[in-house]
Amino acid sequence: MKSPVVGALGAAVIAALGASSAAQAAIIDFNGEVLDGSITYTGTSLDVSTELNLDSATFLVLKVGAGDASGLAPDDGFALSPATSDIIYGPGSGPTSLGANVIVSWSAGADTFTETLTSALSIKRPANEIDLTLSGKLSDTGGVFTDSPVLLMLSLSQPDGPLGDISASFATMSGGVPAIPEPSTWAMMALGFGALGYAALRRRKTSIPTLPA
Repeated sequence: MKSPVVGALGAAVIAALGASSAAQAAIIDFNGEVLDGSITYTGTSLDVSTELNLDSATFLVLKVGAGDASGLAPDDGFALSPATSDIIYGPGSGPTSLGANVIVSWSAGADTFTETLTSALSIKRPANEIDLTLSGKLSDTGGVFTDSPVLLMLSLSQPDGPLGDISASFATMSGGVPAIPEPSTWAMMALGFGALGYAALRRRKTSIPTLPA
């Protein structure tokens, strides 16, 4: 194999791996409001509540951060999975495991994103309010995210007390975490670096003049 061909092969392999790493560096960063579709809670008031029911609520995107890879845009909406829209956090202030996983999912083109939230990192309870920071993992069918850490922040308030309307907002963010390379990826890496090394050695040999006998 000629050295230019070997060098090109090595460069192509490394470029492909670099593109893969760049994809894994994507982030999720958007926020908005939760439209009150009869949001309910368990407890005598919102600030002492132990559970939220968001069965009919719509998460409306208002702002998308720089570099966000969610595929969402302002005015897009989504809802919690109907089977997991009860957020059970108990009477404490966190951190604590949720009573059941909360699933947040949305589609963007052919890609589907899924946040699986498993714990409450913090629970703040101002008067007639509840502020939750939930944590879990994010994955998507396009392979940009593979079990990446994700946070969902929910803030609900009921200014007029237990009989008043509930206003709610949310924000979610995640940083891409590279998946562990497959054996085939390690093989490609070895081939790529080996090819570049071989090409460099060939160039070095051709550049050294042969001394006369």
